[in-house]
Amino acid sequence: MTVDRSAPFEYIVGMSSKTVETRAHTTKDGRLNLSVDVELADADVAVVVTVTPVTGGSDVDENGWPEGFFYRVAGSMPELRRGSQGEFEERPPLE
Repeated sequence: MTVDRSAPFEYIVGMSSKTVETRAHTTKDGRLNLSVDVELADADVAVVVTVTPVTGGSDVDENGWPEGFFYRVAGSMPELRRGSQGEFEERPPLE
């Protein structure tokens, strides 16, 4: 891919920068295929891609949380106590 550095870069009014974070898997030949939806059609945009290998211990569960997160966090602050909630007003029952 050749970049034309002679043309001045102009920011497109109406679209703010967008940061997209995702995880993906490379192909057997070491290629990463990305498809990113943006709010701007048929326009030149600047794109920055940072590829960081994922280490073995960083798996996530089906909800996107790191594996074992809640087991590691639950009870990790035993001195944390909920304060008194005070008295609540009596409300008429819902009909």
